[in-house]
Amino acid sequence: MKAELHEVSVKFGPFCAVNNVSLSFLPGEIHALVGENGAGKSTAMSVLFGLNNDYEGKILINDTHKNWCSPADAISAGIGMVHQHFMLQETMSVLENVILCSEPLSKFGFVNFNLATINVQSLISKYDLKIDLTQKISHLSVGQRQAVEILKLLYRNSQLLILDEPTAVLTPSEKHALFLTLSNFKLSQKSIILITHKIDEVMMIADRVSVMRDGKLISSKLLQHTSKDAIQENIIGGKLPKPIKRKKHNPRNIGLELQRIVIPGIATRNEPVSLQVRLGEIVGIAGVSGNGQAPLVEAIIGLRNTISGNIILNDRYITGKEVWERRQLGLTYVPEDRQRVGLALDASVCENACISQIDNQEFSNGFILKLGNIGRFTKKLINNFDIRVESASAKVRTMSGGNKQKLVVARELNQKKPVVIVENPTWGVDIGAINKIHKELIVMRDAGHAILLVSNELEEIMGLSDHIHVMSDGQLSKPLKSAEVTVKKLGDLMLTQNENHPSQKSRN
Repeated sequence: MKAELHEVSVKFGPFCAVNNVSLSFLPGEIHALVGENGAGKSTAMSVLFGLNNDYEGKILINDTHKNWCSPADAISAGIGMVHQHFMLQETMSVLENVILCSEPLSKFGFVNFNLATINVQSLISKYDLKIDLTQKISHLSVGQRQAVEILKLLYRNSQLLILDEPTAVLTPSEKHALFLTLSNFKLSQKSIILITHKIDEVMMIADRVSVMRDGKLISSKLLQHTSKDAIQENIIGGKLPKPIKRKKHNPRNIGLELQRIVIPGIATRNEPVSLQVRLGEIVGIAGVSGNGQAPLVEAIIGLRNTISGNIILNDRYITGKEVWERRQLGLTYVPEDRQRVGLALDASVCENACISQIDNQEFSNGFILKLGNIGRFTKKLINNFDIRVESASAKVRTMSGGNKQKLVVARELNQKKPVVIVENPTWGVDIGAINKIHKELIVMRDAGHAILLVSNELEEIMGLSDHIHVMSDGQLSKPLKSAEVTVKKLGDLMLTQNENHPSQKSRN
């Protein structure tokens, strides 16, 4: 399928999100669309997918002018899209989500679940996807939800696939499997649009790359006619930031310690987990999604009870304490899922910026909010982290995914708590924001904060961490010095349990 956007513009009030953009997407081609958060990439694709009908310009499919009334029109024409924030029904099963609105019916008009199971299971086997069709979406990890979204496209036999940050939560093996799948799509003459911030992946798999900045198309070239540095400089509109340097020191005091804690749901064996994070270091946890990272973090921050063992924060036992008590004692948290956990989408940027410390005397004096201080504080976060938003009073729902992430990270890191838990802090953010977030984490580490980093990005884990654990089947590998590990070693550990578990040991 050949698809084109011809001189497309999209405005939200006086703000021009997409400014006279023309793009062509050809069959048998992987077309990467890159740019900073708020550059207009997802907005342009929302026009192509029928999510946004308020635009100027034309959509051409196989040289025929099309007007979509809704995404249903685009889907029926063979266009499928996996959004950065998944469009899944939490209370329904994987199978029900995959076939929703495309259910096979029996001759009596009932949904033929047996036929649906056979058809979907054949796709799972063909593409070697690790999905249980009977599981509820609410029980799945972020990585598993991504796989369900891709399975929905496969089930509908889409001829043009729009993937918004598809590898943001995938491990190296999962990325490799996805790239093989996309290569197969390409061989079958499907068109693939890859919206991404990961330039290394663009260089690996794309045939053509288009760069957007401030709503405009900056360049669109075959990959062989450009370079990684040229792409990055087009994205940020200037030279690349300098590499981040860190201080060399030998931290001794422990900020966070887990002493043989047993967490329900973390593993079938209910074996204990031990961990130490010292003040002045970053400890990274890598692992395939669904191996216990989420329950582990929930136990630390107080969202999940433990069966036994102790959690110690700044020399104080916090086992059994509420979330707010742990925050008061020096813990802050950047969640993996900004949509469901990190933000109140229908509240303003101001309200979200101060919600973690609303009892701070700077923001309230009991029952009355100090709106002037809150506004100034929010504008400070917006400026420091280059958060692209119409105004501090705008609803968070109107922001791009990457800018939502920057708001959460800015809000939590600004509190300067002694112990920081961060999950996938750079999910879906652009090059400049990644550098800013990494720099802030290093600055906090150098200033003596204890940081526990849980990330699906191995390069991020290796680049920031002083010590690294790999989590597999609910257990942590022994701590590895980041200077001594490779991507291959971490990748192997993520899928095996060849290393001795340190649950019976402690790092001294």
